Amino acid sequence: MKINLLTTISLFLFSLTIYAQQENQFCGTRVPDDAWENEFQKLISDYKTNPKSQKQSSTVYTIPIIFHVIHSGQPIGTFPNISQSQINSQITVLNQDFSGNGFNSSNYPSNAFVNWVINQSLPTTSIDSNGRVKIVDVGIQFCLSKKDTSGNLLSEPGINRINYLSMNLPNPSSYSTQATMKSYLDDTLKPQTIWDVTKYLNVWITDKNNALNYTGVSSVPPLSGLMGIPNNSTDSTDGIWCFAKVIGSNNLYPSGIYGSPMVEGRTLTHEVGHYLGLRHISGDAACATDYCNDTPPAAAQNIGAPSYPLNVGSCSSPTNAPEGEMFMNFMDYPLDPYKYMFTADQTTRMQTAMLNSPYRNQLGTHGLCSAPLGLNILNLNDNISIYPNPAKTELNINVSQNDINELSISNLLGQVLIISQNKNRIDISNLPNGIYIITISRGQLNQTQKFIKE
Repeated sequence: MKINLLTTISLFLFSLTIYAQQENQFCGTRVPDDAWENEFQKLISDYKTNPKSQKQSSTVYTIPIIFHVIHSGQPIGTFPNISQSQINSQITVLNQDFSGNGFNSSNYPSNAFVNWVINQSLPTTSIDSNGRVKIVDVGIQFCLSKKDTSGNLLSEPGINRINYLSMNLPNPSSYSTQATMKSYLDDTLKPQTIWDVTKYLNVWITDKNNALNYTGVSSVPPLSGLMGIPNNSTDSTDGIWCFAKVIGSNNLYPSGIYGSPMVEGRTLTHEVGHYLGLRHISGDAACATDYCNDTPPAAAQNIGAPSYPLNVGSCSSPTNAPEGEMFMNFMDYPLDPYKYMFTADQTTRMQTAMLNSPYRNQLGTHGLCSAPLGLNILNLNDNISIYPNPAKTELNINVSQNDINELSISNLLGQVLIISQNKNRIDISNLPNGIYIITISRGQLNQTQKFIKE
């Protein structure tokens, strides 16, 4: 029995390491320069003091997205020509994350940063009822465009499928460095396929070379008067690129094509943050600033599966003591299930971009799509409640039981560890600590949820 337990622990740790290497979100977005930030700070200051700006910002923005799915003739639903359902699940993730109700946001520790908040004297707008840094509803939502650039209805909402061979374009996976991939995107792919950047958020989805160590890259908001600086995009390059295997959510649509079971759509959430003016939580240098007062400084980007508190005292001026770094922020690099929040100051930056950037302030005003997908639509697990999560000794299941055949728990390698006929409660006390998947078999349908054993 000891040998089996040790083997299980070793396999779990090995699998988590492999997934961390494969699917940690490494980002290729360029760091904005001082000229851009100085101009943006002037706009932020106006946003905070101008009543007209405050009134405008109280409106919920809806951003139409067009996904340019780049392939070489593969059938729909085959990598990298991913399915409509997988893309739908990505829209759901964006709407959940930007509303402050993203996957695993309930795992936010009850005492997160409460002492740091007191020491920093943060304004009440940044603090929730528990005294923590607040998880904020950003006031921005997303929808799949129903119309193309000529006003015709799209057969697949929000999707423009492009066979790069038929357009005599190079294979995206032939570029193995950040510089050559960026050149391919900005000089070749984007200019030949982009839709009007004042109407659509353009997102390109492609395969990539295995040597390319990032999975997403975004433009930053162009600012009036600064259209020519290197950090700014043009009307032929503005938008986001993502690796096809990090689009969508394994939690919402388990039948998708993902790089690992840890993919929950947070790569695009992160890149949209850049698209709307956010910086990495670390400020892209040791203990540098991201220009948000309610995000504790960080010594570096965090990866893997961190736990709170993390790296207490890693920064001293300003300090992040006594509770460490905010790894659960979308603008850090942990695996997708471990990040789940934006803050009030980050919201101010994004709202400022929506009000002022010439490629952002017209989005959602052209009638390209109706109300965004609801926060829970396409989630096969809506009627399943699993608690507590994380759990220590037992897992409780609240679900309609009439058509349940079986409950099972497997590790991230797919090995089934527990099969139970008890439809209310499962004993997990003998499982090693880690991440597991519970499968509920209901007729021909298998529904899944992840949980953490601690």
